[in-house]
Amino acid sequence: MKEITENDIKNLLKKKNVLFGFRQAKKALKNNILENVIVSSDSIHEKEFENKYKLIFKGDSKKMGIICGKPFSISVIAILKE
Repeated sequence: MKEITENDIKNLLKKKNVLFGFRQAKKALKNNILENVIVSSDSIHEKEFENKYKLIFKGDSKKMGIICGKPFSISVIAILKE
């Protein structure tokens, strides 16, 4: 488990394929296409993913939604394998 910054998230959004939301991340894990998952500090889903996949964002889900340019809160971002 590793911490991730706002700038790291912005860079990942530009370079990688991502999915937003817990259900999408679980599907990606089940289909073996999940590389990492970013979880906000206030997410209730933090314990749902193994530490080898998990990156923690110290901000809340509202802040993570703003970083992603979305008008809603995002508690989980799935980073997909290429």
